[in-house]
Amino acid sequence: MDREIKKEFAKIAMTASLGVTVITAPFLKKNRTMKNIHTGAGVLLTGTALWHHFLYHSEKKAPKTLPAPEKPKA
Repeated sequence: MDREIKKEFAKIAMTASLGVTVITAPFLKKNRTMKNIHTGAGVLLTGTALWHHFLYHSEKKAPKTLPAPEKPKA
């Protein structure tokens, strides 16, 4: 899969999990199932945020190669 597609998928997953987390928040005290969904969505949000972070910052950590020094002509 292309890196740009992975970035878009990570953004969509983060948005969806954040939405589920926000929607289930008012129901935490009333329903045990909503509490479990809320917790799962929070874990998913954390995981996708880390994945998103590593997708962007892995490009910058490519090893830099220096050009070979020129040999003096004799």
